[in-house]
Amino acid sequence: MTNFGWKSIVAAIMLLCGAAASAQETRTAPKDQPSPPATLADVDWLIGQWSGTGIGGNPAHESWLPPVGTTMVGTFIQEDGESGIQFSEHMYLMEENGSLVMRLKHFNADLTAWEDKEGMVTFRLIEIEPCAAYFRGLTLRCTMEEESAGGLVAAVKMQSGEELLFNFDRTGAQQASSGCDGTTYAINQCLAAVRDRAITREEQYFEAAIAGKTGLSARMTERERLMRAAQSLAKEYRKEACAAVYEQWKEGTIRNAMMLRCEIRLIDQRTHDIWRNWLTFQDTTAPILPEPGSTR
Repeated sequence: MTNFGWKSIVAAIMLLCGAAASAQETRTAPKDQPSPPATLADVDWLIGQWSGTGIGGNPAHESWLPPVGTTMVGTFIQEDGESGIQFSEHMYLMEENGSLVMRLKHFNADLTAWEDKEGMVTFRLIEIEPCAAYFRGLTLRCTMEEESAGGLVAAVKMQSGEELLFNFDRTGAQQASSGCDGTTYAINQCLAAVRDRAITREEQYFEAAIAGKTGLSARMTERERLMRAAQSLAKEYRKEACAAVYEQWKEGTIRNAMMLRCEIRLIDQRTHDIWRNWLTFQDTTAPILPEPGSTR
């Protein structure tokens, strides 16, 4: 296909943002529908190298680096069937306004860009699930099951209603969340240790919040009562929520890893809420404790 044909594909993808129809793999939503809460921790299963089949059955490859701040950088390469590059993509998966957005640019084999200097294709998140992220017209879904390293399904919906479908297998060592990799046992042990560190930090931040910035006495106060009640509810919520994740994946060997990832994510979110609500000031005074990032 000519470069003009590939540019037509991009134009169709861009027009898709306002579409209302749905397809097998991709999903869509009204243009004004707000994106659901999500962070890069929800898509850390993407990190690593992927290879498989793409357009016309020709080889395709995708790669995602670990997050740097609030951005994950990825690349995509579509081969032309003759051991050459048909086109490539440079992708940014970013935390924005409490959710996720995908932005990317396309390049020909000679590195000339499809989009103009300021142009890019943007996909906004519309649904997030364990091991799946559904953007408007773009799906990234893992197929990690049993003892395999797992796979990746990527789908893009065209203006015609048809889908471009890419099926990848993970290449090299599997990298789980929080820098954990190796065998299923090693990943579970590593994630359990990360979870324990997350709990320790959460407790540290909560106790600092209880002590407060106004020198509260040791006796129970109404504020302290409400804070402790909220903390208890937060723990109960993550217990039930992550048990539900385990239940969803109980037929596969990744069930424990998925539950632990859920726990780590919710603990980190709670620690950040504690920091924001009770350990910061409205003026330029420095926070009582540093802003917490993802537990590693």
